[in-house]
Amino acid sequence: MAARVSMLPVNFNAGAAGSAFPTYTTPGVDAAGTGGTAFATAWPGTISGVLIPNNGLVMLYYLCGATLAGVTQTLVGNTLPVGGAQVLPATTISYTIAANTSGWLGPWSSQQYNQEQPTNVTYAGAVNVTALTSAAQGCVVVDFTTTTTLAVRLYQLIPAIP
Repeated sequence: MAARVSMLPVNFNAGAAGSAFPTYTTPGVDAAGTGGTAFATAWPGTISGVLIPNNGLVMLYYLCGATLAGVTQTLVGNTLPVGGAQVLPATTISYTIAANTSGWLGPWSSQQYNQEQPTNVTYAGAVNVTALTSAAQGCVVVDFTTTTTLAVRLYQLIPAIP
């Protein structure tokens, strides 16, 4: 399969650049988190997944063109015992992204979804069988079966202070 690219979030509720719904003409990933409305750059190399630094306040926005993105999987990262009880083994949560759609993935709990031991875990039935690297530590990992007409941007909510 393919490698994964790290993303940086754009602040969602920080004015027009952050909260305007993006448009694109080129499939890709806003890995730099630059904001604005024309955000997609080509998927670099043979990338078919993203690493998302997760603080529990991030959401992945997707725009899919005429070619369906197919199966999308989020790798559940919590494989360690919590409070003396063993948690589930490494699992995936799958979604289907249809053609000509847009929507949101996340937000994800940092306690359940962040990778805790990325170099020591494998996922049975994963759509991307490329081994995780240490760069996935503390990240949510989302993989796609196809990125032909798919564009994604990572948003981060900024908690309102009373």
